Amino acid sequence: MKVLLTNDDGIEAAGIRLLARRLALNHDVTVVAPEGNRSGVSHSITWLTPVRIREKATVEGVNSFCTSGTPADCVVAASTLFGDNVFDIVVSGINHGQNLGVDIRYSGTISAALEARTLGIPAIAVSVVSDENPDFLAALDFVDKFILYYDWRKLPRYTVLNVNVPSLPRQNIRGIARTRPGGLVKRRWFEKNTNEWGEPVYWMRREIIYELEESDLDFKCIKAGFISVSPIDFFQSCDEIYVEDLESDLRSFNEIWLDRFDRNAREFSSERRLKDTV
Repeated sequence: MKVLLTNDDGIEAAGIRLLARRLALNHDVTVVAPEGNRSGVSHSITWLTPVRIREKATVEGVNSFCTSGTPADCVVAASTLFGDNVFDIVVSGINHGQNLGVDIRYSGTISAALEARTLGIPAIAVSVVSDENPDFLAALDFVDKFILYYDWRKLPRYTVLNVNVPSLPRQNIRGIARTRPGGLVKRRWFEKNTNEWGEPVYWMRREIIYELEESDLDFKCIKAGFISVSPIDFFQSCDEIYVEDLESDLRSFNEIWLDRFDRNAREFSSERRLKDTV
């Protein structure tokens, strides 16, 4: 597959570098990512000023570019550089930190995936739920196998899959669940401080509030040790028939992924290519 990688943590982030190295073993990978951290910029775009795009070596053998723009800009930049019909899939991530509940409104990771859908490219956003020292191994294995397993022709026109992976050893993850965002909100405020010149500055703080406890909510599944997969629609709706179909596909993939976690990616890939999902 021809895979475009982007993120909102920046081109130097560990998650995108590890993912590029892993996917490059079996795919034609291109990286176009922000030159620095753009976390929390949501679906902002750059149109009042020009955007810089330059080549930047990240992983040996992987074509890589960084931009001065936002995550959504990076997808547009890739389309500008290489064309609209070049990539089979866009993978946004692996994000360091959760994109659960209300996070989907602020996430540059998810917004990059949504921008890809406006161009007609299947897309998935992937995050590891960890504040410090994330374990990326399970997320790497999931992405590597799932993008080959899943029939991306099923994905509705303006829908992406938002995947959150617990920061747990691969063998400790209990399974994969079709989820929905909700129940987790954040109260925000500014905390006053003083900079080195004695001037007042304000840092944003937040408190996480859990308002709902339904079992199919994304954060509940993460807490229970499951990988959360939520379909997210650009226009804030999602086809119910597709949701049911996705749940069936995830159950099937869950059985394969859990049963064969000790197989290497190449064995799995060669077997699942029979599905002809590309």
